[in-house]
Amino acid sequence: MNLLEIRELSVEFPAGEGSVKAVSRVSFDIREGETFGIIGESGSGKSVVGLALLRLLPANARVSGNICFAGKELFFLKPSELRKIRGKRISLMPQNPAGALNPALKNGLQIGEVFERRGIEKKEGMKKALGLMKKLFLQDPEKLCGLYPNQLSGGMRQRLIAAMSLSFEPELLIADEPTKGLDPEARAGAVELFTKIKNEYGKTMLLITHDLDLAHEVCDRIAVMYAGEIVELDEASKILHSPGHPYTKGLIRAHPRNGLVPLSGQSPSRIKLPEGCFFHERCRHAAVECSRRHPEIQNHKGGRIRCHLQFLQ
Repeated sequence: MNLLEIRELSVEFPAGEGSVKAVSRVSFDIREGETFGIIGESGSGKSVVGLALLRLLPANARVSGNICFAGKELFFLKPSELRKIRGKRISLMPQNPAGALNPALKNGLQIGEVFERRGIEKKEGMKKALGLMKKLFLQDPEKLCGLYPNQLSGGMRQRLIAAMSLSFEPELLIADEPTKGLDPEARAGAVELFTKIKNEYGKTMLLITHDLDLAHEVCDRIAVMYAGEIVELDEASKILHSPGHPYTKGLIRAHPRNGLVPLSGQSPSRIKLPEGCFFHERCRHAAVECSRRHPEIQNHKGGRIRCHLQFLQ
């Protein structure tokens, strides 16, 4: 059963006489209990999808499409109705844990605020929070509560945010670039953290990441985004071991363990997108058709792919 259904989601931002096409006609589902990943280069539109889902985009964003969560169309909800879902039934772990925490307040006070919002007695709430923190590999959580955010490492701040996000027992957890800026040790801890959230808590997750190793370890299915649109969607193992789209192949070749072979060229301007396939100017396999007609995403070998070459062979 699908917990989340996104259909034809598009997001544009005004830019002078034109507009930046941040997301173009993105569609996917997330099943209950599934970890669904979105991968792609920086600027591909991954994070915009997550923010659009929670209606956290700037006021000037032009958004179209449909997002249905647990049978509710989120774009039609009144602000008061959305507040009952945002942060409670859907939690967001933001890109920058340090920026999500108030540097002037001790960690314990910030955790306590979460439970106050739920109407849970503070003593009971803190007991639950300390238990969560221990389960998420935070040692000596009582001492940690007496410290300020800047006294924690990046990995510890991330686990603290995870504990706060899970304290509402959300149905959907969105994690936006959870390993960004972490050192190798903290990054390894993040893989352990999300594996535990997935396996022991059984949470439905939307994982937005450029970290292919994290996606491989945690995700059930993956969507690959390029220039604001999905170019490939399939099971994580198939995407990462036998990709079909030339962009996905290039993304995987650029991984350090695969030789760190950089993708040639640059992503296209999102104000003036090229004719045909958005990737054709960087694709070494491009045919004449690729520059003439924009490909639609189609079913292919159990997944979905947006590539003329797969259907011309």
